[in-house]
Amino acid sequence: MKKQLNRYKFDKISGMMEKQFGKIEKGRENDYDMLFAPMEGNLLKLHRENEERNGRQAIEAIHVCLLLIDGYLTDTEYDLNGYRTPDNEAFVTGLLMSFDPFTNEEVKAAASKYWDLETPSDLLSYFQAPVVCLLRIEKSIDLWTKNRGPNGYFDFLEQTIGSIVTRDQKMNYAVLVKA
Repeated sequence: MKKQLNRYKFDKISGMMEKQFGKIEKGRENDYDMLFAPMEGNLLKLHRENEERNGRQAIEAIHVCLLLIDGYLTDTEYDLNGYRTPDNEAFVTGLLMSFDPFTNEEVKAAASKYWDLETPSDLLSYFQAPVVCLLRIEKSIDLWTKNRGPNGYFDFLEQTIGSIVTRDQKMNYAVLVKA
C-alpha cells in the first residue's frame, strides 16, 4: 500500500535529505562533475525541447526524485499522485535517467558491477552522491530563479554548458564506482 504524502513532507524533503546525506562543501562542486554533467545536461535538453518548463517545475522534479530515493532506502512507496504532474514529469524522468538504477536499465547494469543494490548499506552509499548533487542543483535553481526569473537557471546552463550539451533527446547518465 502506498504511503500518503502531504504537502509539508513534499516541500521539506530536501532538508530531511540534507540532514541525512549532508551537502557539497563550497568549492568542492568539481568533485561531482561526473554526475552534474548528465543531470544538468538532461534538464537543459528538456528545457530546450519545451521552454515553458521552468525552474519551479525542476525543483518539484528534484523533490519527487528525493522522495523516490527515500522510498528505496526505507522500503516505502509514496503516493506521488498530485506531485508528479504533466508539468514536471519530463524533468523527473530526465533526472532519474541520469542516475537511478531502478529507472534506467543501463545504469542498473553498470551500477550492479560495483554495488549490491539489494543491500541497504550499498544502496545508501550508492545514492549519497546523486542526493547531494540534486540538493546542490536545487539551490542553484533557486538562486538563478531569484536573480533572473523562472528560466534563469536554464539561461545560466545555456551560457555555461550549453555549447557542450548535444541537441538531441538522448538522456545521459553516469555511475560512480565504489572507492
